[in-house]
Amino acid sequence: MKTLSSLIIAGMLSIASVPAFAACTDEEAVAKAEEVAQTVHRLADGDPVKANQLYEQLVALQLRNPTTDEHDPCQAYDRIVEELKAQNATAD
Repeated sequence: MKTLSSLIIAGMLSIASVPAFAACTDEEAVAKAEEVAQTVHRLADGDPVKANQLYEQLVALQLRNPTTDEHDPCQAYDRIVEELKAQNATAD
């Protein structure tokens, strides 16, 4: 479980490094990051192999669809949660 926490924190820090826009406060971004972490934790269900797969999916989502001028960090977190749920629908 310690590995899962480390992986989640690393993923969250990479998104959190994106500057916050007026539409998304720092507090809202942190809440969204926690939502992503909870989603990953729930989908992994204590399975370290599944946690690693989810981390790899998280990184791929961040690389494929980074935050841009059209999307603030909160919207990026929302997209990540939805895509993780969709990609792992059978685990949900």
